[in-house]
Amino acid sequence: MDADVQKAAVKNASRRYGEVTHIRFSADELANLKAVAERADVTVSEVVRRLVRAEVGHLPIASEALRPAIVDMTDQLRRVGINFNQAVRAINDGRVAHDEDLEQAVIAVGDLVRQFREELKAMTGGSRKAREARP
Repeated sequence: MDADVQKAAVKNASRRYGEVTHIRFSADELANLKAVAERADVTVSEVVRRLVRAEVGHLPIASEALRPAIVDMTDQLRRVGINFNQAVRAINDGRVAHDEDLEQAVIAVGDLVRQFREELKAMTGGSRKAREARP
């Protein structure tokens, strides 16, 4: 039965990823790779895929433990964005009298959005040398 489950997993992976490559590792490298995979509770192939994605600048794949928190934060950010858009629209339409505190709040939210964007860029950008070397 375990062999059937394993064959099904390989077949699903083949459909999902398509290409296969063979890589030679030293005994120490392979042991380290297997240890990383075991700690993350993923396959060795998934560890290699994650390393490649990280090297080309993609955001890391969230672990199952983090996924609910990320979904919740994304939903909260969407709600903030909706409220922000409504506030800016009301200001631009003249439905809200100019208020220094409101203006400062809108600027603060804009600053937070820019900060978040910069943090994401920093997470995906890597060093300038690596960016310049990319084709």
